[in-house]
Amino acid sequence: MKRSEMNGSNEIERMPRRMDLGDLRRREILRSQKARRRRERLVKKAVLICVFACALIFVFGKFALHGKAEAEKQHKFKYYTSVQLSYGETLWSLSEKYMDEELYTNASYIEEVKSINHIHDEDDVMAGKMLIVPYYSTEYIAN
Repeated sequence: MKRSEMNGSNEIERMPRRMDLGDLRRREILRSQKARRRRERLVKKAVLICVFACALIFVFGKFALHGKAEAEKQHKFKYYTSVQLSYGETLWSLSEKYMDEELYTNASYIEEVKSINHIHDEDDVMAGKMLIVPYYSTEYIAN
């Protein structure tokens, strides 16, 4: 006998439908699928953010290093000057005084000085002789 019959009313009382085991499993499966999709979306977002951050770091790092290298690397201009040799001065001592170590070795600098001054034998180099020697400077000197 239903409650409504016990109370004497003609109303049909609505009883909640009982969930069977299949309904519970379906709901649980749907809930777990929804949670899995949510986790997958979060993982995709995290991976995308990480890739984007790495790309930004790479790009800005590249510009920072390139700018730093450019700032450190100054342009050098090649000039020539005439020098009068004093007593005891040699081509080697001139190379130590005027050469740029980034561009020359002592031997290559001496060879260039000999070539510019048409010196074939180092015995031709003596005190009082005028030589033209190359040197480098970061300052630009307009003619």
